[in-house]
Amino acid sequence: MYKKIQYILLLMLLFTSLIPATAKNKNRISLNDEWQFKQSISQNWLPAQVPGAVHTDLMNNRMIKDPFYGVNEKSLQWIGEKDWEYKKTFIVDETLLRASNVQLVFAGLDTYADIYVNDYLVMKCDNMFRTWTLNPLPYLKKGENTIRVYFHSIFKVDMPKYLASPFQLQAWPNNDQADIMLSLYARKAGYNYGWDWGPRLITAGIWRDVYLEYWDDIRIDGTQIITRKLESGKAKMEAVCTVISDEDTKASFTVKYDKKEAVRKQVALAKGMNTIRVDFEVKNPELWWTNGLGKSRLYDFDIVLDKEGRKVADCVRTGIRTLEVVREKDEQGQAMFVRLNGKEVFMKGANYIPLDNFPNRVPDSWYEYIIKSAADVNMNMLRIWGGGIYEMDIFYEMCDKYGILVWQDMMFACGMFPADEHYLNSVAEEVKDNVKRLRNHPCIALWNGNNENEISYFGWGWKDRYTPEEDRIYQSNLHKLFYEVIPEAIQAVDETRYYHPTSPVTGYNNIDYNMGDVHFWSVWKGGWLEEYTEAKNIGRFMSEYGFQSYPEMRTIRRFAGENDMRLDSEVMLSHQRARNDQTRDPNFGNNMMKMYMGKYFKVPDDFSEFVYMSQYLQAEAVKIGIEAHRRAKPYCMGTLYWQINDCWPVASWSSIDYYGRWKALQYYARDAYAEVLVSPYAAGDQVTFKVISDRLQKMKGDLEITTMTLDGQTVFSKRISFDLDANGCKDVASIASSELYGGKQENEVFTYVILNEKGKAISTNIYYPVYSNKYAYPKVTPDITVEKTDEGVNLRLRSSALVRGLYLFVDDDESFFERNFVTLIPGKEEVIQVKTHLSAAAFEKQLKYLSVNQVN
Repeated sequence: MYKKIQYILLLMLLFTSLIPATAKNKNRISLNDEWQFKQSISQNWLPAQVPGAVHTDLMNNRMIKDPFYGVNEKSLQWIGEKDWEYKKTFIVDETLLRASNVQLVFAGLDTYADIYVNDYLVMKCDNMFRTWTLNPLPYLKKGENTIRVYFHSIFKVDMPKYLASPFQLQAWPNNDQADIMLSLYARKAGYNYGWDWGPRLITAGIWRDVYLEYWDDIRIDGTQIITRKLESGKAKMEAVCTVISDEDTKASFTVKYDKKEAVRKQVALAKGMNTIRVDFEVKNPELWWTNGLGKSRLYDFDIVLDKEGRKVADCVRTGIRTLEVVREKDEQGQAMFVRLNGKEVFMKGANYIPLDNFPNRVPDSWYEYIIKSAADVNMNMLRIWGGGIYEMDIFYEMCDKYGILVWQDMMFACGMFPADEHYLNSVAEEVKDNVKRLRNHPCIALWNGNNENEISYFGWGWKDRYTPEEDRIYQSNLHKLFYEVIPEAIQAVDETRYYHPTSPVTGYNNIDYNMGDVHFWSVWKGGWLEEYTEAKNIGRFMSEYGFQSYPEMRTIRRFAGENDMRLDSEVMLSHQRARNDQTRDPNFGNNMMKMYMGKYFKVPDDFSEFVYMSQYLQAEAVKIGIEAHRRAKPYCMGTLYWQINDCWPVASWSSIDYYGRWKALQYYARDAYAEVLVSPYAAGDQVTFKVISDRLQKMKGDLEITTMTLDGQTVFSKRISFDLDANGCKDVASIASSELYGGKQENEVFTYVILNEKGKAISTNIYYPVYSNKYAYPKVTPDITVEKTDEGVNLRLRSSALVRGLYLFVDDDESFFERNFVTLIPGKEEVIQVKTHLSAAAFEKQLKYLSVNQVN
């Protein structure tokens, strides 16, 4: 699949190189093409890509090997220690030189960069996340001009900061994977320094677009379209437009939506920056809804400013919707839930990290694939985590399209950060740049100040390392950064959204889980899976929890040779970064998997079987958490597991691996996040069946509850009808265990429940009374029939006995199973669609499977 994506990327690069840079904006000249780069001490200039990075440019020039293969990462640490230079020549004509306003814009420089225009030093940059803008006119000339960008090694710049600090700032050893932790001192993506799921690859380069802009007289610098209120048959809207004018003047201001004029108004402009606010209405609006609740309708709003026949325009694509993050205190503590268009919505989703250590090489199609994969398994929210990047525009466009809300972190994670005046000013500009860029996306639900900075300091032992005076200074700095500078910067450009100062807001300083969002990591750190279900461990919003697994064998073979196929090989440990927080024991992650696997299943000796079992264990573990959180509705109103994706091929908490292959957890998420869910759970000596609905309408249905022996003998059967309110959650039935098991021993039976609506099964689930390793699974061969379809093949599966966790796979990279890791109920046929280019005969020849029956 990734080969296909790379091919699409090449086609996209070829296509875009043929499009004039002025196609979208006649006053913009792209400077992305024909760059060169070199190590600063070298005389040899080489071709470079912009947007890009030193590592990818070195790879493209065959100067280094793939950092993701084997242990190559270790031998490439020198790259981040060196200085690098990029340059390009371009032609300037009289038209640009005569313009009254010209801007040279670098949308992203990673990180410490000096910009030279025709050998004049025109700007020094020090923040990867900012957009850097300057007036180049004094330095430009007609004809050929040169831009040169000199990147300083972060080690050379930040080591003096570290040495001069009055006390050492902290980061987790699993994250900044060096003895001297410099990641805290640079405004640079934290995951570049390593994380417990990622490599340490210190990047540098021009990682976003470069362009020239020019204009005369007036310019629209940005417009925000705001839904102020929804009323019967109309939406009350406001356009907030920033205009730059060269003189005091007047103009006509018009707003249209879908080519229909909404408002026209005469406005006065003063010389300099102006803010225009205009109210208007949209009749009979189609609202933007999250995935599962309705269409994610998007409108095109055209803004035109007309000064005596000279027109300048802006276009905003957004949705009409109201959204609140409700943080009201109640009898149970303090609520935290999303109210969309007046309706309370339970959030179902995952945390998201960058798709690659080199974001410049991720094509738009790959973003859509990941976002669509989230929507396909009934997610309605992703959290962009604070140790990565403010994502590319395409990410948010795809979330708008598929109805996925975004919890947006600011880029601070798991550390203590400086608060000197220069740093704070830089952060303020960083926040304004990105919030202004993103504010029109209806998918953005909230802004979050940081990931785990406060719980790390107050709850996980960092505070105890400092003197009272150092503690006073740091707490003051923390408050200044996350409770003053960042929210004030957000408010300056977006007054419409809730600001969450830190995640989690509970679990430290005697703040209980009933007061907000929770990061629950006892499970994985040694606590058994049953802890997920305990009421004391469930908060008002579960924003992080998770469990590790390996990617599938096809992915592992992309970074390892056959001699590396064991847990303790150097290569495998290099791609397993979950190490002990104190000792950095490289075996920690594998040992945790084996510990949990031994508790609930059996630990296979065969490596490929261990890989399979790690995925099945992860899926079962996170399913327990998701269902417990959903059963706690409306006390708990959100569950986001860690994490949906990877930035390189690795053992991690992801449900989709680096190459886009769905793990067992991604398949499980579709059922666990279903619109309507039946969830059985133990309650004393009874088994209770709860039904949870996220629908905005009432429903009726029935539960079909059947207990069987493993070889298919029915020992209990009952059908129960129920009614359920909109957005409802209730226990439908409680059955004594002795009755439910039909006189059999616990390790002889399982219970299968079907939720039917109007005769159609809309949710199914299985309840196992005992751990998997207590069962003696039948050694049975499932019957599998392969049938050709227009899009590939259908698999018809049937078994005379229970087959648990059936994982189906082929060698072909392009084949995609719509369902997998299924459990075959005795006598019940399962049909699985597979998208594949293979013939039915070729597919059947390649088809293999594993199951718990074989491994346990």
